[in-house]
Amino acid sequence: MAQHLKRKMEARINQEEDPEITAIGIVFNALKDLDAAAQDRVLSFVTRKLGLRTESKAAKGEHDSPTTPATRQEPDKSSNEEREQQPEDSQLDGVSSIAVKWMKRCGFTADQLSRIFSLGGDEIDLISKKVPGSSIRARLRSVLLLKGIAAYLASGAARFTYDQIKETSIHYRAYDKVNFGRDLKEFGAELSGTRESGFTLTSRGFANAAELITTMVRTGEETK
Repeated sequence: MAQHLKRKMEARINQEEDPEITAIGIVFNALKDLDAAAQDRVLSFVTRKLGLRTESKAAKGEHDSPTTPATRQEPDKSSNEEREQQPEDSQLDGVSSIAVKWMKRCGFTADQLSRIFSLGGDEIDLISKKVPGSSIRARLRSVLLLKGIAAYLASGAARFTYDQIKETSIHYRAYDKVNFGRDLKEFGAELSGTRESGFTLTSRGFANAAELITTMVRTGEETK
């Protein structure tokens, strides 16, 4: 009779045992004889198969779907870039990368140059309302230097044609029909080339152009 009661009590204890404890015992017994690497592989497989959350994922609020791999939501970089983009950047659209470096070396900002040149548009050109110079010849020199920089900003080469410089000179009252060809030759230290091949600013031309632009930016008179 006592033996019968003992077996009945053990059966009841087994029925009331916590299923978690039972599962732990089963898993422990299944893994205990495997090496560490094999134990990791088994646990990893079961974790993925059941879509379980690991401690690291739980701490981050992440979880895997039972049928699909977990994916992490990437931050929207485009909106951040748009917010961070400054007006300075948009004004440099279309400006040669070589010219951008030149601007930085000279200390010119896009906002400053945009008063003289059409930055940020489809075509970069000289747009200043006036150019420095009290005489036709002096204004012609300013046109040559500024036209060279306009070409440089657009293409990275300070090169322009005879027809372009003639047209621009007429616009800024810097064209002397009788002496135009002679005047171009007299600016040979700042300008190289011919009517047929076109013209390019020399090193001295670049330096003098930067000095001219600095004066225009400082006074602001020529751009009003």
